Amino acid sequence: MTTLPEDKGVRGLVYLCQTGTCVSCGSCCGLYNMADLSRERLHAVLCARTDSFASVPRTIDGILAFEQERLRIEDAPAPIEDFHHCVFVGLIRDEGERVGCLLHPLALGNNGIDWRGLSFYGGAACKYFFCPSYDELEARIKRMAREVLDDWYEYGLIIPEHRFLAAMVDAVESRLGFALDADALTEDGKKALADLLRLKLNWPFRDEKTPPAWNFFSTKDTKRPVLITSKHVQDPQLLGIMHELDTRPEHAACAQKLLIEHLERAARILRAK
Repeated sequence: MTTLPEDKGVRGLVYLCQTGTCVSCGSCCGLYNMADLSRERLHAVLCARTDSFASVPRTIDGILAFEQERLRIEDAPAPIEDFHHCVFVGLIRDEGERVGCLLHPLALGNNGIDWRGLSFYGGAACKYFFCPSYDELEARIKRMAREVLDDWYEYGLIIPEHRFLAAMVDAVESRLGFALDADALTEDGKKALADLLRLKLNWPFRDEKTPPAWNFFSTKDTKRPVLITSKHVQDPQLLGIMHELDTRPEHAACAQKLLIEHLERAARILRAK
């Protein structure tokens, strides 16, 4: 399987943070620790921060004043109270558009100066803070997810969900009878796998009271609350996926039927050459 230059020496052998001109994740910065995670709302917040920060003097006082102003403007409680949400997460606009750190030395306007020491996590954030997927997911599954998800919004909400990713790949491979290889996926196969993973974003039976983003740091217990059990779904493989999708127990039968349909459809496409 192909090893990209950015993977060399990376924890877990696969780099996940910034993987394309339009693909990146801000999970470890708490970006997804927001009550409203709709694409429209998140993009509007990131645009406002990025545009506002462009005129901020690159001084300690100027940057800290920006932080206080954004906290005042956004003023929204985080669903997970003991996890910080950093207002220095904005947009990188070069060949595309993706999530990135406004304080990074390579960010526009910083002239190579690293201002990350002024953030809540300090300058060591990008060196020591990783989502659980770095450690918990097989390298081949990480490469598949990186290969098929081509948008920062969906990528950032899916890539930290290591239990969901592992369970979904296991379920489709059990139907295929062979292991998937990121390098061998056809374009149709990539689309089928991406559609399967996007169930994380559009699952119709999800408990709306449960925060959709949950897995931030590998040092934090990120198990989701138990809503559905073997009393509702006997197949442990399907149960694991439905648990990670925060499925409401009263919808168990319909949810299981829909999930099987999605898995079998993906398997048919992935099996075809």
